[in-house]
Amino acid sequence: MNSDFNSKIIRLGTITVSAAIAANFVPALWLWVRYGAIPTLGEIMTMWGMVTAAFGMSWLVQNLSYYGGLGSVGTYVSWVAGTAADIRMPGITMAHKVTGTEANTPEGDAIGAMAVSTTVFVSVTLISIFSIIGGTILPLLPETVKTAFKYIQPALFASVYASMFPKDLFAAVLTLAGSYAALVYLPTIGFPKAFLMLATVALGMAAGYISFRLQNRTAA
Repeated sequence: MNSDFNSKIIRLGTITVSAAIAANFVPALWLWVRYGAIPTLGEIMTMWGMVTAAFGMSWLVQNLSYYGGLGSVGTYVSWVAGTAADIRMPGITMAHKVTGTEANTPEGDAIGAMAVSTTVFVSVTLISIFSIIGGTILPLLPETVKTAFKYIQPALFASVYASMFPKDLFAAVLTLAGSYAALVYLPTIGFPKAFLMLATVALGMAAGYISFRLQNRTAA
């Protein structure tokens, strides 16, 4: 059942993501057909190179980092809707916590699918509202509130990490210590800043593996 469930998710997810990729070209095609505006191949490659340089590492890191929490359904939906780290991941994490389910199980994937779908509807609703009235409301907010907006994303990451912390204290502490050491010391030896996030992900995976091996050795 689990294999059949996953195969259906992959089939449907592949179709929807492929359709979303194709839809991304519709505005560009409309500009070309309507106004004759089209960049040259050299300009396209230059823009692609700039985007890859800016976001290429996150394409790899986010897949490695978030799949374990998002699950199959959450991954497909998050990659189409966007804001995987800011909204989708916290939403699924809290849904699993409230329902007592685990990610990457049939039950967890079902709960995750409902949770991530709900976050999409909420996001679309709030974005629609604030796109209309946000320009009027934001200037009226106190400066302290405007400053607090800068810390929303770090707070979300911290809340997700804190909710997972008790599951494996050793791996969590080791990951946190290793990430801090990487942030402080790797740039001093000339390590590219673009790879810092990938380094912290690798350290987290290594910490989880070490903790797993130690627990098995203790149990034996």
